Amino acid sequence: MNDILNDQQNLFKYIFNTKYPELLPPGKCKCPYQLLTGHDISLLSQHHEPIVNEKFMCGFHVASLKYGNHPEIDYTNFCEVTFKSKRRLLYKNSQMFSFTTGAFVIVEIDNGFDIGTVTACGENASEKLKAQYKNVEPLYSILRLATLEDLDKLLKNTEDESAAINKTKHLVAKHKLDMKITDAEWQFDRQRLTIYFGAPQRIDFRELVKDLARTFKTRIELRQISTREEAKRLGGVGSCGRDLCCESFACEFCHVTLDHARIQQLSNNVTKLSGYCGRLKCCLLYEYESYNESMKKFPPVNSQVELEAGRGKIVKIDVFRDVVYVQLEKNNTYNIITLIELGELYRLGKIKVPANTDLKTLFCEDSGATIEELRALEG
Repeated sequence: MNDILNDQQNLFKYIFNTKYPELLPPGKCKCPYQLLTGHDISLLSQHHEPIVNEKFMCGFHVASLKYGNHPEIDYTNFCEVTFKSKRRLLYKNSQMFSFTTGAFVIVEIDNGFDIGTVTACGENASEKLKAQYKNVEPLYSILRLATLEDLDKLLKNTEDESAAINKTKHLVAKHKLDMKITDAEWQFDRQRLTIYFGAPQRIDFRELVKDLARTFKTRIELRQISTREEAKRLGGVGSCGRDLCCESFACEFCHVTLDHARIQQLSNNVTKLSGYCGRLKCCLLYEYESYNESMKKFPPVNSQVELEAGRGKIVKIDVFRDVVYVQLEKNNTYNIITLIELGELYRLGKIKVPANTDLKTLFCEDSGATIEELRALEG
């Protein structure tokens, strides 16, 4: 079979006579062999089966759910390629390769070329061009599909990244710099080595860069990252028992505030609200809109309520059971009031909504965190 496919003419005959007509250039899947141009033949002679990133295919991916979990096979003008730690960019598919999500590809960059995984193509890539990339067409193109030799080189680069981290830590200690080395990333062609670090303030690392350049004989780039980015690169298991969201499927960091925790009536416990990065957990965003919509049916926490048993205030709202918990003033006992009963109390004017409420009082009180400590978690 390999001998047959090595010959260009036999390759075309094989395509016409088998189940792979999709390998032909767009618009020529039914044309006679004689009408194909030399450029078409050149493109097809470069074709081989794509090598799939098994780690990507085994992971959770929103696009796979959106499009019915069917891999896209399409001639597409653009493809989104993702690199290490979810770094991603849109590329032109100038040579009109046929892609599936998860395929390893070689792409051009500003000073060489790199290797990544196709994470969006076809309809999904077109939507991202409009929504995320603001219709700004990419500057660079996908050069080719990756080969087994490319993956061997990628594995070698990955192994060398650990040595680069250790060497950089040694040089940081030598120069007595207040910085924490988090990760290293070799460009595929080894024309650049990027070192990621965290630091409490700006660092003068000019001498460190000189030592690194002499050691690795390549262009050095030091990039300071946030605590969220650090957690994403180091990884770990969250309190839910699953891999951290930022490490597994979340490609972007969103701004999480105390309002996301307040509306879900969570504890004001710093340990429970914060993740490995020391900031509010990203998962507080997932149910925020649902809680926000459900809360519109209820009076806010701390609203005064007149009941037959006496005056009380709403201390908790259960959006799943459509009830509120009212704490009575005279004996500190609790009454459970349904949503229907609340509607009747509203009609009778027996519910008084507070004009202003201190943010801290809207959290469950099982820990004594100050509002300053809570605000420090925002990010």
